[in-house]
Amino acid sequence: MTALVVGGRGAIGSAVAETLRRDGDTVHVLDRADGVDAADPRQVQEFLDALPAAPTRLAHVAGSVGYGGLLDVSPEQWRDVLADSLTSSFIVVRAVLPGMLAAGAGAIVLMSSINGRNGGNTLSGPAYAAAKAGVLALTRNIAKEFGGRGVRANAVAPGPVRSPMTARLPAPEMADLVGQVPLGRAADPEEVAETIAFLLSDRASYVNGATVDVNGGLWTG
Repeated sequence: MTALVVGGRGAIGSAVAETLRRDGDTVHVLDRADGVDAADPRQVQEFLDALPAAPTRLAHVAGSVGYGGLLDVSPEQWRDVLADSLTSSFIVVRAVLPGMLAAGAGAIVLMSSINGRNGGNTLSGPAYAAAKAGVLALTRNIAKEFGGRGVRANAVAPGPVRSPMTARLPAPEMADLVGQVPLGRAADPEEVAETIAFLLSDRASYVNGATVDVNGGLWTG
C-alpha cells in the first residue's frame, strides 16, 4: 500500500511513518519542514502529482498550538492554527480522494485531540480546541459521504504526548495535566502511532467515522 503522512517530520508523524513502513507500506511524507504547506492546494497537488502511485492511506497528524486564553489570541494566530490543523486536513483529503475513489478503497486518519472533545484550556488555547473539534466533524462527514465508495475515515484524539511541542508548555501546568491521567504518564508518540496504523489497516475494515481516544483515561466523555 502507498501511504501519505502529513506532518511526518514531527514526533508523532515520524512514529507513524516508521510504523507504517514496518507494516510494509510505501510511505511518503509531506511536511512544512520540507518546504510544503499542507494548507496550500497548489503545493499539495504538485506534491501528489510527483508521487509514483496515488496514496490509498492517509494519516494527517500536522497541527500547531495557540497558547493562552481567548483574549490572548489574535485573529492572525486564530487563522494560522486553524490552517495548520483543520484547513490543511480538508485540503489534503480533497486532493487524495480522487485516487482513493478510483482504486475503490482508501483509509484516512485525521488527528484531533482531547481538546477537541472537551473544549481545551489555556495550555492549548481556544483556536487549537476549535480546530481539533472541526477535525472531528470533518472526519464524520468524510465517513458518511464516502464510506459507501470504499473510503473509511476515522480520527484519533490523544491526550498529553511526549513531544517537542508539549515540551514547550509551562512545566508546572504540564505536570498537573499529566498528574490527572489515570495511567500516570504522558503517551509516547509510538503509542499514538500504533493506533493510527491499526485504523489505516485492513484489521479495522469495519471501523468508520469513529474517534479513538488515546489519553490514558484522562477524559472519556
